[in-house]
Amino acid sequence: MNRTANWPMKSATMAVWIIFCALNVNSIQAQTIIDDLQAQTHAEEGIIHIDCDPAIVALIGKPDKQLAANSNADFLERNGYRIQVFMGNGNDPQARPEANSKQSAVRDAFPELSTHLRYEAPNWKLLVGDFMTREEANIVLRQLQKEFPQFGKEMYIVSEKIKLFIQH
Repeated sequence: MNRTANWPMKSATMAVWIIFCALNVNSIQAQTIIDDLQAQTHAEEGIIHIDCDPAIVALIGKPDKQLAANSNADFLERNGYRIQVFMGNGNDPQARPEANSKQSAVRDAFPELSTHLRYEAPNWKLLVGDFMTREEANIVLRQLQKEFPQFGKEMYIVSEKIKLFIQH
């Protein structure tokens, strides 16, 4: 078998490993995660073999430094994506009321989405959501475009610092 034939399996294995590393679960020990992933639970299932740098394994289960610095934090701030729904010139007296109106409309239609209204001289911006991936943001962008066709092509995905709320 050639090397490219193994690419989908290696890619899937790497994706699983990255997900577990990104979760940074504090209550699970590193050997437990690796042992669980590598264990064959049923004869018809395959076996996952994890081959990585021991330094990565050593990081699993360690507390997040940003959360440890602020033990009262109810959220984690990280790079992610938001949907810009509106941007209007702050010199226009109608910019802020229009931003407020669109924010209310989005909140009414999608109460589960966070909205962020801010002034960045010289513009008012309305941003929606806190998405870890561009794909997640794109799904919601299509829903917003379907719900608010009058907003036109003004909506698009932007890279932002987002807040992921921690559920206790």
